[in-house]
Amino acid sequence: MLKNRSDKELSGLTDRELVTLYRSGDEAAFRELSSRYFFIIRYRASEFYGSGMEPDDLFQEAFLGLLNAVKSYDAEGKASFRTYAGVCIRNKIISAVRAFQSDRNKLNNEHCSFEDVKYVPSAPETEPETAFVIRETFESLQYHIKRELSKTESEVLELYIEGKSYDEISKILGISRKSCDNAMQRIRKKLRVRK
Repeated sequence: MLKNRSDKELSGLTDRELVTLYRSGDEAAFRELSSRYFFIIRYRASEFYGSGMEPDDLFQEAFLGLLNAVKSYDAEGKASFRTYAGVCIRNKIISAVRAFQSDRNKLNNEHCSFEDVKYVPSAPETEPETAFVIRETFESLQYHIKRELSKTESEVLELYIEGKSYDEISKILGISRKSCDNAMQRIRKKLRVRK
């Protein structure tokens, strides 16, 4: 296994280079890609907040979509990794929502019991290695967020991930909309992610 590079070394690499590094065993490369795509993951997950699935489950499915993109991306193809990842993330969420809604519909049938429901978020892809990578990535991002963000920035980010608008966040935290926007700009800069 290759020695994991530092965050500073990884931040200067392209997405394609990070994909190659991850495939050769550098797990820090996936954490860097996760940081870069954090807001895309959050945005794609938020598109399905009314589907009945919990926001955390949608967020997890979006991360799995990114992992699928990293594992299956063809660097020789015409699509950029960003485009390909966006499609994989969205498709993974759609598949999960369809499975969830199908199982929920089964529950509404009077001849069905809870034991008949087969959906567990990420079940088809949840191999021990995949579950470990996702859990480790979440823990790494949480540590990085706690270490880098102020209390207000952490609160703004948490509400933003829950799907709240800037106006809603401002009202909940008792800060101006401009302060909320400024906090999000600082968060993006500190976490080195782009919209």
